[in-house]
Amino acid sequence: MLTIYPPREELADLLVTGPFADALRVAIQVRGLSLERLQHRLKMRGAPISVTALSYWQSGRRRPERPESLMALAHLEDVLGLPATALSRLLGPPRPRGRSRRREKSARAAWDGSGLVLTAQHDRVDVAPCGGVRGIRSRQVMQASTADVDRWILCQETGSAQPALTAVRSCRVGRIARERTNGVLVAEMLFDEPISTGESIAIEYELIYPHPTVEHTHFRRFGERVHDYVLEIKFAAESPPASCEQFSSGPAGTEMSGGARPAPVDDGGYAHAAALDFGPGLYGMRWTVAANASGSSTQGK
Repeated sequence: MLTIYPPREELADLLVTGPFADALRVAIQVRGLSLERLQHRLKMRGAPISVTALSYWQSGRRRPERPESLMALAHLEDVLGLPATALSRLLGPPRPRGRSRRREKSARAAWDGSGLVLTAQHDRVDVAPCGGVRGIRSRQVMQASTADVDRWILCQETGSAQPALTAVRSCRVGRIARERTNGVLVAEMLFDEPISTGESIAIEYELIYPHPTVEHTHFRRFGERVHDYVLEIKFAAESPPASCEQFSSGPAGTEMSGGARPAPVDDGGYAHAAALDFGPGLYGMRWTVAANASGSSTQGK
């Protein structure tokens, strides 16, 4: 069965994986502005650009390359409520103009959008007695594919709630953009020190919600294969879930073999799922609460 994801969820993925044209198109859709309105706002900022050019950018027919186009793109990111370089980082090297195919191949090999390859991810989710998520602590291990990489762009679906983001280890929080209507958080996680090609870094950060979410699920979408993903759910000891299962799907929501199966919860209230060499695709866990759970809700994903 094919699942169509809402634009806000698609945008969170595209800001990490690209391509540029798709990320721009969905960002415009999420913001709810016409190309004419975008053109007007850019003109007011002293960065005139034609509606035709904007249309070409979001369709992939052309992309910003000239200095004036790149300046307009920087303003466009701000108008769309995105952090600086959220879109420009997806452009890659300039397209070659001439016969240097060797130079083109070398440039593409050096570019992977962020300059980082995610190799491992560990999420620990804290669940309230009502079944909603109270907080998420994440640990990511990444390897640099280019020199002097100093940040990771975090894209997190947060729903209607606005969680507080805290850096825990080997990083600090930079600029943050929140699309409050649709619930997408994009933030710079700045490393303590830049890393070079081939070096790896492990960072940790935490999201704490002001009140438990109504969703009884947690999942990750991976645009590329990840070597190791571990998801751990901690339920309140006095309120074990009525049921808990892990699930997965392939690209575009296509169902995977053995995609859903029960996940046992131990006496301490912990359940976990682990995936090796997974992706691209979605991997997560969902649960239901007992009928007498405090503040319980039947809503979930």
